[in-house]
Amino acid sequence: MRKNTESTPVTAKERYSDQIIWENFLCGDDEAYTYIYREYSQALYAYGMHFTSDKGLVEDCIQDVFVKIFQNRKHLQSTDNIKLYLFIALKNKLFNIFRKDIKYSQIDSLEPVFAAEYTIEDEIIENEKEQFLNEKMIRMLEVLSPRQKEIIYYRFVEGLSYEEICQIMDMNYQSTQNLIQRSLKKLRTTFSRAEMQFVLFLLISI
Repeated sequence: MRKNTESTPVTAKERYSDQIIWENFLCGDDEAYTYIYREYSQALYAYGMHFTSDKGLVEDCIQDVFVKIFQNRKHLQSTDNIKLYLFIALKNKLFNIFRKDIKYSQIDSLEPVFAAEYTIEDEIIENEKEQFLNEKMIRMLEVLSPRQKEIIYYRFVEGLSYEEICQIMDMNYQSTQNLIQRSLKKLRTTFSRAEMQFVLFLLISI
């Protein structure tokens, strides 16, 4: 990959600005591309595993996303939120495969199930208390629909704004607000206030 000398090198200070990093990448800065991969590949893997247990598929889709953005970077639009941009790209890639591949026919044909298995599925948790709390949180979230779990994940785990959730879930602003409120109401009507505070605390601590 050849580096374009007209781009501005990525400095430690500039790494806090997604817009600058992305613009550098679009201008041909290979250091910016490497930074984007290292910064977001693990988050993309964790995100992709919410939709399927096929680790190989998720890894292949992530590689495909990065290859395609590199190949097409001269034609890509600007963004001030790289993670959101990559999340949308990976989700679209996975969903296209789910719709086309008969192997995944058991999954909802329009919307693959978003699982709330966060960190305990693939990692060894040394602290037994932490494992117990995470398992309790997952059981509590089971009262939600896959769509509700997904929006709660975006809002409280990833900290996405309503506008960003609109983009990644392809919903309008009012529908996004309504779904979040319905999800929280479902939790409130099912669990006590203390239990609600507990699950939301764990979500933002992930």
